[in-house]
Amino acid sequence: MNNVETKNFKFHMHENGIATLIFDTPGTTVNVLSFEVLYEFDELLRQFEIDKSIKALFIESAKEGIFIAGADIHEIEALKEKSDILEKLEHGQAILNRLEDLPFPTVAVIDGACLGGGLELAMACDYRIVSNDPHTRIGLPEVSLGIIPGLGGTQRLPLLVGFSKAIELITASKRLKGDKALKLGLVDASVPSGYLGFKKEVYSREILAGRLKKKAAGREHGIKWYEMLFPVRMFIGMMARRAVLKQTDGHYPAPIRAVDVVEKTLSLPLEEGLRMEREAFAPLAISEISKNLIGLFFTSEALKKEPFSAAKAKPLRSAAVIGVGTMGSGIAWVLAQADIPLRLGARKMGSISRAIARMMNSFESLRLRGRLTGREIGLKMDRVTYASDMEGFEKCDIVIEAVSEDAVLKQQIFSSIEERVGDDAVIVTNTSSLAITDLLKEAKYPERFAGMHFFNPVSKMPLVEVIAGEKTSDETIATVVALARRLGKIPIKVGECAGFLVNRILLPYLNESAKMFEEGESIERIDRLLKEFGMPMGPFILADEVGIDIGEKVSNILYEAYGERMFPSQILSTMVEKKWLGKKTGRGFYLHKKRKRSVNDLLNVLQRHGTALEEGVIRDRAILIMVNEAARCLEEKVVANARYLDMAMVMGTGFPAFRGGVLRYADSRGAADIVVTLKNLEEQFGDRFAPTSLLVKMAEEDKMFYKEV
Repeated sequence: MNNVETKNFKFHMHENGIATLIFDTPGTTVNVLSFEVLYEFDELLRQFEIDKSIKALFIESAKEGIFIAGADIHEIEALKEKSDILEKLEHGQAILNRLEDLPFPTVAVIDGACLGGGLELAMACDYRIVSNDPHTRIGLPEVSLGIIPGLGGTQRLPLLVGFSKAIELITASKRLKGDKALKLGLVDASVPSGYLGFKKEVYSREILAGRLKKKAAGREHGIKWYEMLFPVRMFIGMMARRAVLKQTDGHYPAPIRAVDVVEKTLSLPLEEGLRMEREAFAPLAISEISKNLIGLFFTSEALKKEPFSAAKAKPLRSAAVIGVGTMGSGIAWVLAQADIPLRLGARKMGSISRAIARMMNSFESLRLRGRLTGREIGLKMDRVTYASDMEGFEKCDIVIEAVSEDAVLKQQIFSSIEERVGDDAVIVTNTSSLAITDLLKEAKYPERFAGMHFFNPVSKMPLVEVIAGEKTSDETIATVVALARRLGKIPIKVGECAGFLVNRILLPYLNESAKMFEEGESIERIDRLLKEFGMPMGPFILADEVGIDIGEKVSNILYEAYGERMFPSQILSTMVEKKWLGKKTGRGFYLHKKRKRSVNDLLNVLQRHGTALEEGVIRDRAILIMVNEAARCLEEKVVANARYLDMAMVMGTGFPAFRGGVLRYADSRGAADIVVTLKNLEEQFGDRFAPTSLLVKMAEEDKMFYKEV
């Protein structure tokens, strides 16, 4: 077979019988396994089957940092009929079976992302050699999209890494580095990118000499003998389901179905296992949960590319953080983790010492998980310096202020910063609710100021709200957005208003929950019902985690800005007076003793003893007040579109991803139902539930926030 070039592949035959197939989808920076690509691949495989001149086949990618990013998710999203899915999956599985059955050795050469269908293709090869460079990630992340592997992943992964490890990798959507994949047996060699060519030559020589087959025959089977025993399999499966349910509260069916398939097919022939895999895949792919998760995935990808500004970002070589409490030390840690030289500023050295201790604790958790070595942590912390008088700040390219939510204090700090930094330094505030323009009344260069609102805990929360004041320059916004991405965060530009986007929508939810408690409802019942809805924790547990004093302060700011619909629950001010501030003081809505939590019964004297509410009323009061405020934010153009708003609420508050976000949830109920329910709540509980004009108009015109739904 001579050299061949098709739309997506380039085939080269070398004189010694070694062949190379290069995957190169035109017009894109990534390779994906669309159905078109698979069918084209199938035609090539049919030719390879009958070509006696091929001694071995290496499969590579022409894309930098990408082997195969996975299946075409747009095609998965478009799937509607179960019969169509089963037919396409059966064809796709047969194609990878054909690859596996080729009469000569096949080797996947992986340098970069090898995910989902890409890994399923690689596992159908006889060998896998990978680069151990940081850009290489290997895994089956399908359950994060509400589906399971559908091209043989549930069947071939256990053969390589074992039954229990396969379940862990699939249900947790883990993405492995090259060396870790080698340690587990998923790949056969892991070398630096520059050595992949050399490794390919070694494999070629051994194949031609007939030695590589001997290695293959002696390779240990991934499944341990004891994993084949029915009681052991059943126990591992039971423990895996228990772990999944603890993590997801049963809201996500895909990981459970993955466990079922791997467990039930472990001892079955491949064809039977593949049949059960596709039959489990099909109903998941057409489910609303999968469509919602895929929608969020596309929004996340769009946000990674959204410029938010036409200007070019300034280069950032060093940074400073002023205010090193919980938020400030968290921001400092992500800067240090990103290898950005950092200067810490605080009035007292004791505060700096505590901040450095918090940073070291965060790094230690990564070291214990094998993510960083002690030497790497030392190098990162060597870039951290500190001062109690802002000395040395003149060399910083960006300064992040993270003191408490006090407008006067922040303005004083801004004046001090401007006196000490260079004229072109960017200055940002981590305010969660204060208007940027109001904070900058005395600023000399307001164009270089912006809001950069991180969420707690900073190390885990991916969202950063980026806020421009009236005079903030496009260059400043571009610089802040670039920094957020460098820190591994997802920035969303939001309009300047009290509470910005996330807190403006979240605080009514917390406030309404407190009002229901005041009326006589049980704290535990409200928390339970809203967690059953899908929230990561109940509103009272969340309030205790955030701090009652912080919640009260932000509630008052929103009340001053928006009036009676944001009138705060009076219970918060009473709790602040009594120093019942939540977890940090050991007493809030709950009593916190080590890891135990119990309701603070002393709060009962603050309740009015009314009639218990129906469960649906509790959920609607808490959730629909968020829907109403979210619609108002969209109407006021606080955020660009419904997709970005929903992504912000999922990332910033943990609004259940399986529901697709606040506005996607509203679409699932329909605007007419939302408006009718809000009007009923308005009659019973007050004007704060009056439906916004956008919702009323949508109900009248039978429209949705997501037009394509």
